[in-house]
Amino acid sequence: MNIIEHLYNIGLTLKRNRAVSRQRRLPHRVISVGNITLGGTGKTPLVIALAREAVRIGLKPCILTRGYRGKTVGPCIVSNGNGPLMDVTEAGDEPVLMALRLPQVEIIKGPDRYEAAQLSKQADIFILDDAFQHFALYRDIDIVLVDCLKGFGNGRLFPAGPLREPLAQLARANIIVATRNDTHNTNGNSIIETLCNRAGVAYPAGITTEVYTAQHRPTCLKTIHGTDIPLSALAGQRVFAFCGIGNPDAFKRTLLSTGADVTGIIPLPDHHRYTNSDLKKILKKSGTEQWIITTEKDIIKIRQNPLAGKVLYLMIEFETDGGFYKRIFGYD
Repeated sequence: MNIIEHLYNIGLTLKRNRAVSRQRRLPHRVISVGNITLGGTGKTPLVIALAREAVRIGLKPCILTRGYRGKTVGPCIVSNGNGPLMDVTEAGDEPVLMALRLPQVEIIKGPDRYEAAQLSKQADIFILDDAFQHFALYRDIDIVLVDCLKGFGNGRLFPAGPLREPLAQLARANIIVATRNDTHNTNGNSIIETLCNRAGVAYPAGITTEVYTAQHRPTCLKTIHGTDIPLSALAGQRVFAFCGIGNPDAFKRTLLSTGADVTGIIPLPDHHRYTNSDLKKILKKSGTEQWIITTEKDIIKIRQNPLAGKVLYLMIEFETDGGFYKRIFGYD
């Protein structure tokens, strides 16, 4: 650990200790979804899947999210269960995406999740989005996602590497979900050990034994008008792609897994806000390709633009063992 990493870790430790000493509790069960690395690990599909399962078994979930890059300051209701009440500029892209995908689910944005939760009118369970480092609020279950493609990078802390915290902090997690596992290794602990070896770091002492494997499965393509196109239509087709997500390589690999011939991809910064000029450049770069594909997270930021009519988006669902939901919600 170099001096910059060391100073970063000292600051993070002080922040954690101070927040935990003042930690507040909500009146209902709290499930947190987060990660230990920078960039995308697929948290949003998991949050959506948890909320859907909660509704299925008769609960009334409320998602509490920071709403990254949303301009509205302070706690605010993104959805009361009937679709988004705010646009992407106000709320951020992921809260609006969840509001579109989750009828019947409250979604509330705010940097202070405790204050945000006070706006809920019906919740009997709370799901925290991107909250492994949100130490100020007590949670009953901490779920950490680990992307097997990216792993732990070089095993070093930001800014020298991708780690938000030292890997030893994985011991705080109750459950680890290893996603995008292409090794065909279904033993979760062995997967984490393999990723540690790849990063050149020791396997963290005290790590949870509860490690589940999962995939982010493509289900179909959609037009901006909501028409479904089966994935089989992509087989052998020349495709041009673009995205503004934390893990563009995963998006490309997903497209390739459908049998598409990805002739080019434009990766943009995570949470990128598109301008009309951006779309013109993308369409020009795509050349004569008829298939221009982006992610669901990106399409919600361009769907009002007339040029977006030429763009399709890929739907992704979170899939894991049934035992995962039994563990989270405590049913037989």
